[in-house]
This record gives sequence, structure tokens and C-alpha cells, in this order.
Amino acid sequence: MKGVSEQNNFIYFTLALLFLLFSTALVDSIAASKQLIVVELVIFITQLVAYTSLRFGPRWRYFVVVTLLLVAGSNALHRFADWSPAPLVALSFTLVFYLGVTWMIAKRILFSDQVNLNIVVGALAIYMLLGLIWTAIYLMVLEIFPHSFSGIEHIYWTDNFTNVIYFSYITMTSVGYGDITPTLAISRTLAYMQAMFSTFYMAVVVASLVGARRNPRG
Repeated sequence: MKGVSEQNNFIYFTLALLFLLFSTALVDSIAASKQLIVVELVIFITQLVAYTSLRFGPRWRYFVVVTLLLVAGSNALHRFADWSPAPLVALSFTLVFYLGVTWMIAKRILFSDQVNLNIVVGALAIYMLLGLIWTAIYLMVLEIFPHSFSGIEHIYWTDNFTNVIYFSYITMTSVGYGDITPTLAISRTLAYMQAMFSTFYMAVVVASLVGARRNPRG
């Protein structure tokens, strides 16, 4: 990607995450037959931006390519062969991708010796990724326990993506409108753990950034 450097790479990736969130929000307004393709395409674009902008070395690029191909392959098997484990497999590797990119960004953000716009935006990217990590987990729970949430139907995960993203971020911000509620112990536990973890993250990232600002190395 032209013009990408260590001074702006997190900005590019965060813009891709915003594109993912806004694009999936528009999925409900298009024909049902095209929703699956649109969600898959948007996730693919996000992974592609991660590949080109987050230059963490050859192993990182190999990791992104492998997870991308495995998710795409699982979705293709569902579409053309009606392979029943496809949703869980696709979601598992989507979760692995989000965990991997979160870890790589966190190592550079939380232990940075300077604070600039790129670092601050990177901290925002981690927060957004935490919401996507829990989104993938909730979708996996729905696959295993179809009645684990009230207000969400048990349909293919790409069709549920928008609703579960909404629930995930509402839970992270502790707003909780009540239109979607966890009904099983596992889903309730995951919901309060997400709220706890997001609060903890905010405390850690603020302390880290303030510390780096007050005590720059060198």
C-alpha cells in the first residue's frame, strides 16, 4: 500500500475497521441473497488492509494469508457443498485473525516509548478489535447453543453479523438497551466478562499512554 509507514499504518487499518462496521450496518438494506457475499467481501477487504498496512514481518503476512484462505474456503464449502461445520470453522479462524492482529498491535501500542497520532489511533483499533473478538465468540456460541440470546435468530453467521456486532459494542460500553439479551449462563458470562475486560483495557491503555507521554525514553 503506497504511502504506508510506521507513522500512519494504524490509521489505515482503523479506517478499514470503520469501513467494516459501517458497511455491515448497510447489509440489511440489500437483497438477502447478496448479504452473505457483501459481509464476506468486507471482511476480506479488512484482512487485505491488515496484510498491506500492518507490516509486522513475513510471518505476519503468512498468518494473514492463511487465515484469509481458511475463512474463504469454509464459506465456500458452506455455499456450494452445504458443509455443516463450515460456520464454526469460519468463525474460529476469523477469531484467530482478530486475536492475532490485536496481539501484534498491542505489543507496539502499550509498550511504546512515544505518543503520537498513530499510536492513539492504534489504541482505538485495539478497542474496536476487542468488540470484533467478542462478536466472533458470540456467533460461535449461537452456532452451538441456538437459543443463547433473545432477540437474535439462529441463522447463518454472516446474516447475524450486524446484530451481534451491535450487541457486542453495546455490551462493551455498558449501555445495554435490552433489545438483545443473553439467556443462557454461557452467554451471560461472556457478556459481563466483555464489560469487565473493556473497562480494564481502558484503564491500562490510558495509564500506558500517559506514562509514555510523561516519561519518554531517550
